[in-house]
Amino acid sequence: MRKTLSLLLAALMLLSLAPLALAESAENVTWVSLGGGMPENYESWKAKVDAYLTEKIGATLTADILSWGAYGDRRNAIINGGEYFDIIFTDGGSYAADIAKGVLLDIKPLLDNVPALRDVVPASFWDAITIDGKIYAVPTLKDSALAHFFVFDPEVIEGLELDISGVKTLADLDPIFRKMKEGNDKVAPIESPFKLNKGGAYHMLDVYDGAGVGVPVMGVRYDDEGRKVVSVFETEEIMKNLEQLHTWYNDGIINADAATLAEAGSNLPFYVAQGWAGAWTYTKEDEATKESRTYTGLTQPFIGPIASAGSIMGSMNGVYAGAKNPELVMKFLELVNTDTKLRDMICYGEEGVNFEYKDGLVEQNNDKPWPWARYTQANHAILTPTTANPDLFTGISWVNDNAVPSVLMGFNLDRSNIEDELALIKATYEKYLSELITGTAEPTEIVPAMMDEIRAVGFDTVMEEFQKQVDAFFAK
Repeated sequence: MRKTLSLLLAALMLLSLAPLALAESAENVTWVSLGGGMPENYESWKAKVDAYLTEKIGATLTADILSWGAYGDRRNAIINGGEYFDIIFTDGGSYAADIAKGVLLDIKPLLDNVPALRDVVPASFWDAITIDGKIYAVPTLKDSALAHFFVFDPEVIEGLELDISGVKTLADLDPIFRKMKEGNDKVAPIESPFKLNKGGAYHMLDVYDGAGVGVPVMGVRYDDEGRKVVSVFETEEIMKNLEQLHTWYNDGIINADAATLAEAGSNLPFYVAQGWAGAWTYTKEDEATKESRTYTGLTQPFIGPIASAGSIMGSMNGVYAGAKNPELVMKFLELVNTDTKLRDMICYGEEGVNFEYKDGLVEQNNDKPWPWARYTQANHAILTPTTANPDLFTGISWVNDNAVPSVLMGFNLDRSNIEDELALIKATYEKYLSELITGTAEPTEIVPAMMDEIRAVGFDTVMEEFQKQVDAFFAK
């Protein structure tokens, strides 16, 4: 009896040590991504994710969630400084440059080892991000056509008795913003109705398909059947929008610190966002009960939906060319794109802290928001919808099903002969970017100054090559 008890105790001890041993032997995967910075409960969340990953694929996860304001500079520092990572968020603005720098691994030879990942991503998506026959990232399955919406706080709109139906352009917003700034007996005057950070109103540029240029100074308008490559900021359409922004800036409708502000904040009375109707909510404290409540923003379509290689490239995750165990990294990417439990943990945070499951849906804790940006992560189709947005998949389907294909669909620019010029053009554009698209600078002065500098580093050469390739591709 004593011997049996000893053996039983020994067995129990071994079982209790097994998870620890597995965790210690597991290899780590480091993922650099984007959002509101690192969560307060990162360590307790990580412990639960690691336990699940260790059991499933013998891995652990380190997430580096860069804040919106620090993202560009910090990402460049990671890449240029040679810091180690396994996975990094990339998009149409960085993908080609990342490839040119040798940052990303060609994962095409590894896809047959992860058939669930290979097959869950549509073949057209893989084709859209293929560069010179190689694939350097996993596209995120989400609203993969581009649709921008004007989003309004319903309390502000209803309090001011404003009609937003039919609002389609920046000019249409002018009387609404001026009423917001005046206020009334129900709504206090709003100092800056259109509060921007230094990223500005970049949304207006998305009607031009850059086909992998990586900098939005040239492109083909998505509906131009003639497929003429144009200088985007010199078009009448964009100049008109820039002039409207500058008027708003001068009138205090856009905040005075827009060109230097890292983050605009949350619960704004108005903003522009990519997604679908009903995707955005406002969370505020009820004055009577002092409890948080969530309600859906009012939306009006602004641009799209437009389907292009660029919209599919809007969210991807690339594998580091120097990854120590790329096979394991691919297994992780396969799991996060096919496993609902892991997908929910990445998207919503820690169960019991950031969210709870309720009647088959996710109920998020408004007092403990999860800062990792959902669009940067993985397959949306396997997510558990939230109580605040139970029609998540209906909205995504609407965007994808109603998308108008860009006239450049299927075409990707071969940058090999113009890589140096593109790097210089991008660096020059970024010098002007914040003042240009926040309305801070007078457009009739800043656009010519920027274009003179850009032309001096090879703009016309790139335009000519871009048009030449477009003409050749569609002549087939």
